[in-house]
Amino acid sequence: MDSVVRTEEMTAAGDRHARLLRLSDGRRVGYAEFGDVQGLPVFAMHGTPGSRYMFALTDEAARERGLRIIAPERPGYGLSDYCRQDALAHAAEDLNALADALVLDRFALIGVSGGGPHAMAAAALMSDRIALLALISPVGPIAECHRRIRMTLFHRLVFTRMGRSKRACASFFWSLRNLIRLAPGVAHAALMRRVAPSDRAILTRADVRTNLRAAVSEGLRPGIKGALQDLRLFCGPWDLPLAEIDVPTIMWQGSDDTIVPPQAAYHLAETLPNCRLDIVQGAGHYWVFTQFARVLDAVQTALRG
Repeated sequence: MDSVVRTEEMTAAGDRHARLLRLSDGRRVGYAEFGDVQGLPVFAMHGTPGSRYMFALTDEAARERGLRIIAPERPGYGLSDYCRQDALAHAAEDLNALADALVLDRFALIGVSGGGPHAMAAAALMSDRIALLALISPVGPIAECHRRIRMTLFHRLVFTRMGRSKRACASFFWSLRNLIRLAPGVAHAALMRRVAPSDRAILTRADVRTNLRAAVSEGLRPGIKGALQDLRLFCGPWDLPLAEIDVPTIMWQGSDDTIVPPQAAYHLAETLPNCRLDIVQGAGHYWVFTQFARVLDAVQTALRG
């Protein structure tokens, strides 16, 4: 894939939340910015499905800490044109191109949930540019460890069976897209039945509920190709040199996560050579929606150090 950017084709709308970068192959990469315009740079990778809007909740905390949050969308999500990618390593090239276009030599990198594998791929591609890799409730390398770790029946269904069936994934994501668009209350009620008790209090907050709906709606607005690609990449071999990614890393993982398998995240933390694991006891998957400041404190320390 040719990911070299023609910088003269980079466009930046007046709206910081809807910016575009045009690559040399003609594709557009959408991204948003939050926090301090002149702040220390932090790339933030959204979950699956999701979009650049997810990180709107970081805006105030990022301003207070002098951080500039840059939230790109993966191919097929939101403003980003779809492009088939056959490996996670290829998926990291767009982020590398965006960093080059914005002339950012060193930055922190956050990966939330489904953004975790993409953040790790980027860390493998450009480890010398990343001051800190912050992984929040990440999807782990399930294809490589699912026989050795404990997972719920739901996790096995999603990440070993459904994740490898294009038809099953398409049915799920089309249903989700239509439900959020036509009956958002029903979609929210269904999510509340699936999450951990600690998540329910978070998801009833008006700001969190509004943000989650906006992020997923925008991500799936152009269709479901981005989400299908994510699941295909997650559920197959990652082919990343995880044991060689010697980037300073902190992983936060809720002990009661019902959305991604915690044991896969723990396995990942053991594999990464420079990773500190912070188990958030009693937390589910969505704890960070009310605690982004906790992550940004670590990011600020790493960038200033």
